[in-house]
Amino acid sequence: MIDIHNHLLVGADDGPATEQDALDLLLQAKDNGITDIIVTPHHYSGDFINHKSKILTEMEDLQSVIHKNNIDINIYPGQEIRINGDLVNELETGLNLSLNHSNYVLVEFSFTEIPAYAEKLFFELQMKGYTPVIAHPERCRPLKDNPEKLYDLIEKGALAQVTANSVAGKLGEGIQKTSLEMLQNNLIHIVGSDAHHAKNRPFMLKEAYEVIEKELGASYVDYLKYNSKAILNNKEVKLKAPIQYSADKQKKKKRKKFLGLF
Repeated sequence: MIDIHNHLLVGADDGPATEQDALDLLLQAKDNGITDIIVTPHHYSGDFINHKSKILTEMEDLQSVIHKNNIDINIYPGQEIRINGDLVNELETGLNLSLNHSNYVLVEFSFTEIPAYAEKLFFELQMKGYTPVIAHPERCRPLKDNPEKLYDLIEKGALAQVTANSVAGKLGEGIQKTSLEMLQNNLIHIVGSDAHHAKNRPFMLKEAYEVIEKELGASYVDYLKYNSKAILNNKEVKLKAPIQYSADKQKKKKRKKFLGLF
C-alpha cells in the first residue's frame, strides 16, 4: 500500500514533535500495510516553511529511525504546498518539490477560500508539465459547498486526493458523506492518509479502503491504489469521467427521503 500525503518529518510542521512520535507513526503505517510513503510536510501554510533542501536533509534523520528499528517502509520526498503566486517558479528553479520528483504536485487550498488566480496557476503548472493534485477537497469549504468548482478544476486537468480519516468517518459524519459523494461522482483519484500523529491524526488507509470497498466495490479500491502507485512512479494515472453534481440538490434529495416524500 502506498501513501502520498502525510506529515512524518520530526519538528517540520504540525506532525511528530519527537523521534518517538515519528516511530509510533511508522509502526502504525506498517500495521496498516503501507510499504511506501511520500513524505509531504506543509510548505507556506501558516508559519511552516519547508524548502526542498531542508526536507531532503530531514529525511535522512527519518531514514535513520527506519533503519534503527528495522521497519520495512520506503520513504520519498515531497511537499504539501499551500497555493501561492510563486509556486510554479519555485518548482522550476528547484527550490520546491513535486511528489517524489514526479510531474505531480500536491497543492493545498485554504479551508475557507480559493484564490481568484487558482485556475490560472493550475493552467501554468500544466503548461510546465506538472499535474496539480488538490489535497483534501472534502475539507475545503468552497469545494465542499460547491462541488461544481471541483468538477471544473478536474475537467481542466487537476486531480484530487481525499483524506483517509475523512472517508473512515473519524472527522465526522458530514465530512464522510461529502467524501463519499465526491468519490461516487469520480471527483477523487487518490486516497492519502494526511497522518500527523498516531493517536490524534493516524494512518487509516486500510480503514478508508474498507469503507470504499463496501460502498463502491473492490474495483474502485483497485483504481485508487493504482493511481497512488502511478504517482509514486511518475506514470499516467487512470481517470474516470467526472460527474457534475450540486451539494444543494444532494441535501434536498436527502431531506425528501427523510420526510418520506418518495
